[in-house]
Amino acid sequence: MDVGDGVSIRIDQVRGAADGPTVALLGGVHGDELEGILAVRTLLDRIGGSRGAGGLGSGRVLAVQVANPPAHDAMSRTSPLDGANLARVFPGSPSGTVTERIADALAHHVIARADLLVDLHSAGAHYAMPFFAGYGDPAAADDTYAFGAPLVWVHEGLNPGRSLTTAAEHGVAALYVEGSGGGGLRRSEVDGYVDGVLRLLGRRGMVDDPPPAGVVRRVVRGGDGDVDSSVSADVAGWCVTAVRAGDVVGAGDPVAEIVDGRGRVAQRVTAPHDGVVMMLRRSAPVVEGTGIVMLGPVPEELP
Repeated sequence: MDVGDGVSIRIDQVRGAADGPTVALLGGVHGDELEGILAVRTLLDRIGGSRGAGGLGSGRVLAVQVANPPAHDAMSRTSPLDGANLARVFPGSPSGTVTERIADALAHHVIARADLLVDLHSAGAHYAMPFFAGYGDPAAADDTYAFGAPLVWVHEGLNPGRSLTTAAEHGVAALYVEGSGGGGLRRSEVDGYVDGVLRLLGRRGMVDDPPPAGVVRRVVRGGDGDVDSSVSADVAGWCVTAVRAGDVVGAGDPVAEIVDGRGRVAQRVTAPHDGVVMMLRRSAPVVEGTGIVMLGPVPEELP
């Protein structure tokens, strides 16, 4: 699908032999988030086979491997063509910037045509996150738990500009997934993405023999998950972390230090409140304003 400025979006469609629901998959909304891209490619190969061999038996899957080609080509979170963040401009505009046109195309030709949206994100090249699934619209609660990530984040609502918000406006249940990122790929997480989507297809009768149910071990309730509101560096330097993604910290606990060119501590970053580390800076070089850590509420541990 051509959106102008030399940018086109590939939308793959797999149809089962029988009618059924439509599940939409988005990978690469942020260009440096590789887990979702690889998971979508793996899923397309898996469900494109014959029924009984992992193929799609009923319904339809609409899959976008790379939702943001300019950002992916640059291995960047945002587009180098207009500086925009695709995950903040939905539902977009057919007459807007290239990123807004991409959002408009995805909103009308993928999201609005689905019964369920699964937006596959990760921490990107410079951050770390725990592997988790999240939702803000209660319509997606059962699917989010069924996805089977070890951690679920239940948000208080949906922020404007997100794919999940556009899905809710169209009456489409939607969840998102995050992984560890850091510019690398972990087989266990990529498999977790793939297995999670197959579980969702299985609970709709679209595939035979889906993976066994995943085990949700922790639930975070509250907060909006906005990484733009993370605690930021006040100075430039190198970030030296003291915790890991997924750790629970108390108010005032040390999270990281920013050291200067002589190795001296220029800033101590502490937890602003009790919570769980949901995003943490992984790349060492930082400038003033670089996000360092985002906390979610203290998780509920499940038996």
